[in-house]
Amino acid sequence: MSAKTLRWGLVGLGSLAGNGIMPAAGRAKHAVVTAGATRDPAKGREFGARHGIPTIYDSYEELVRAPDVDAVFVMTPNDRHLPVVLAAAAAGKHVLCEKPLAMTQADAEAMVTACENAGVMLRLGLHLRFEKFLDRVGEVLRSGVIGTPRAVSIERAAPLSERAPWREDPAQGGGILYDVGLHLLDLVPRLLGSDYASVSGLAFPPPGSGLGADTISLLLQTANDVQVSLRASREAPFSGSDLVVLGTAGMLRTGPLRWVEDFTLTVTNAQGKHKESVPACDLYRDELDGFALDLADGGTRLGTGADGLRLVRLAAAVEQALAERRTVWLA
Repeated sequence: MSAKTLRWGLVGLGSLAGNGIMPAAGRAKHAVVTAGATRDPAKGREFGARHGIPTIYDSYEELVRAPDVDAVFVMTPNDRHLPVVLAAAAAGKHVLCEKPLAMTQADAEAMVTACENAGVMLRLGLHLRFEKFLDRVGEVLRSGVIGTPRAVSIERAAPLSERAPWREDPAQGGGILYDVGLHLLDLVPRLLGSDYASVSGLAFPPPGSGLGADTISLLLQTANDVQVSLRASREAPFSGSDLVVLGTAGMLRTGPLRWVEDFTLTVTNAQGKHKESVPACDLYRDELDGFALDLADGGTRLGTGADGLRLVRLAAAVEQALAERRTVWLA
């Protein structure tokens, strides 16, 4: 079954919509943006004029009922995903929701159930799933050229320019965990073929400060006993943003994982060093086209509602580990 061009309505016209999704839609094969919604009418008019969006609504309730909208992309602050997803499902519209799906397991379950009952597709905005270089890293690890992985370390920073008041408010789901952190937490099990067994970590500002953490360092153990160190930050202007895997027969190290045209990986083992490069992908374009392909053939190129639920549960365990300053074991 061939994919059809989907008419998108964007809810939440912030930096992601303006700098990421709108340019990507112009490059996509199966996407066109026909509507947007924001609570700020002046901002909406300016956004619509700048990007050539035919209709801007003052509420998501109006947008989801629009006959020229096939799918709704939810990009509101994290604590406001639930009502938009429920409204879209009730209106029979397919949904792409930025991660996290929700701030609580109950809300996430309500979203999944609503979409299932309405017969609409729910997918999660995990655009790193479309980075072919990371797929290649997984292939190299599975090939056995570095033996059995024993330790994984990933560092990734967000641009300092992405700061916004809601991103610093824990009550709104602010903090680097729900931004960069969830991407890393989603990535590692796909690379290693094993989920997490435990998590501990540190955060700054710390839990209880009233501010969302700008830097987190997590230490996790997978079910197959791989040690995982993840660091994410929104206050590090010169981060390496790289990945290292230590194995029983060698090491894999990447170059920078952001803001480069080509990614590199180097494998070092008893045979010497082997280096290769893979071009960076057009992630948001591929995400939009991937959504249309998932809808056409029932695939799971994007994160599913079940993936969203899993990450909500994992984020809750991370929050508990950070707040209680202890290791939390995962069921």
